[in-house]
Amino acid sequence: MAVINMSKNQKISMTKEDGSAVKNFFIGVNWEENRYAGEADIDFDINGFLTNSDRKVIFPKDVINYATYGNGSDYPWVEYSGDNRTGDDTEGITFNGKHFDEYFIIHADNFPTDRTDFTICLTIFRAIQRKQNFGMVRNATMTICDYDNPNGDKYEFDLSEDENFENLNAVEMGRLYKYGNGFKFQALGTGYIGGMTELFKNFGLDIDEGRD
Repeated sequence: MAVINMSKNQKISMTKEDGSAVKNFFIGVNWEENRYAGEADIDFDINGFLTNSDRKVIFPKDVINYATYGNGSDYPWVEYSGDNRTGDDTEGITFNGKHFDEYFIIHADNFPTDRTDFTICLTIFRAIQRKQNFGMVRNATMTICDYDNPNGDKYEFDLSEDENFENLNAVEMGRLYKYGNGFKFQALGTGYIGGMTELFKNFGLDIDEGRD
């Protein structure tokens, strides 16, 4: 097993050791508040946007997060952890000895035939209203690997190592996309200062987070 640190825009083929395509992907995120986080808990959220290469969401259910998942039977191709509002280690999952606050498990065989991309993003709930950003957390990472072979290679993208993320409150971590008979994954690292509202606009959606 090796943990491979990914750099921005790096692409990897998601294959098994024998060269066959990975069938089930684990995508997990975790974070910890630092001591300068302020009075309010920082509520990180993992979001998935199901699109084609135009990066535009067609149906509301093509956004997977705490607000939309509801009925898991509507999404046979993806499992979602549910909302972890504080980064508390009592929530989330321990996978191969490491804790993840929120996660997706993507089932490639059931991936929608009329879509090509699944973009994984991290946001901070009501970040603008609460004046919060990624500089208030540490050890914010995303990991992707073969769910069926947890002892194989893991690919990790670390937000905390890049000071450019400190003023951001929404970021595209990476995209899983169809390639040949399988999938590739690309680390993105595209950030936003306008929180969830600005991120969602990039996928053709207008949202209102509301106020505390």
